[in-house]
Amino acid sequence: MTEITHGVFDAGLSGPNPCSGADIVSVDASGNVVNHVTFFPAGDEVWATFTETGKVTLLDSNGVTYTGHLSVWGNFNMNERNSNNSFTLTVMLAGSDGSTIAAHEVQHFALNANGVVTVSFDKMNLTCG
Repeated sequence: MTEITHGVFDAGLSGPNPCSGADIVSVDASGNVVNHVTFFPAGDEVWATFTETGKVTLLDSNGVTYTGHLSVWGNFNMNERNSNNSFTLTVMLAGSDGSTIAAHEVQHFALNANGVVTVSFDKMNLTCG
């Protein structure tokens, strides 16, 4: 099953500006989302992935408007022996005051058949300019 969506989506950006601390007042995001799921009816597997990419505009309470790009990718795979999940996020924004925000996150975890976590990490990199 594949589902493709074009248009406005929830960018999931809220809270304070990570660089200035000013509250985020509004967020507009538009672009494309592709969701794909593969089921194996005769087996024990499922694979799922999504990609979300688009343009972002946000306004913070200091009156700075940021414009830029957002990309999100994730996957999930499961069978009776193990499962795993991976996620990446990249946000690149330029402010009307000349400032910049760049964020990149990579997350991954894996479980064995006993439900024991064998790999787990979540790394975030934020650059303010």
